[in-house]
Amino acid sequence: MRWGVTPILFEQPVHRDDWEGLGHGSQIAMGKYGISVAADESCQSLDDIKTIVKGNLANVINIKLTKLGVFGALDIIEFAREYGLDLMIGGMVETRLAMGFAGHLATGFGCFKFIDLDTPLLLAEDPVFGGYKVSGANYRFSNARSHGGFLHWDNIV
Repeated sequence: MRWGVTPILFEQPVHRDDWEGLGHGSQIAMGKYGISVAADESCQSLDDIKTIVKGNLANVINIKLTKLGVFGALDIIEFAREYGLDLMIGGMVETRLAMGFAGHLATGFGCFKFIDLDTPLLLAEDPVFGGYKVSGANYRFSNARSHGGFLHWDNIV
């Protein structure tokens, strides 16, 4: 590539309800370029992932706990694994408290191919004390009780 960047994943390249576009984009991305396509907004329920699998519309499912809830995410993870889809863990602009839980879930399952837990970087301040540490692409989780992160209540306005 011209700038030395090689994409490995397109995340939700079409509108949530554009099933035909998602499938077409996935066929081109994987078939012609070997690039995976993740369903994010298109996968908000177990019914959605069944539609994705039936139509071979994407080969990665983006799990966001805020979007799916914990139990919904567990159902979709199980279904995706059963049908051979890759998994991605992501977030929706949450603090390191929420991303720490998502990271623990992903490492506990050990089956997530793509990790996108950078949403706390979009916040003006980090209100979390403790928790996981990030150094470049490396995430280090502690063995502390719970997931080791706590809110700085004094810093919350």
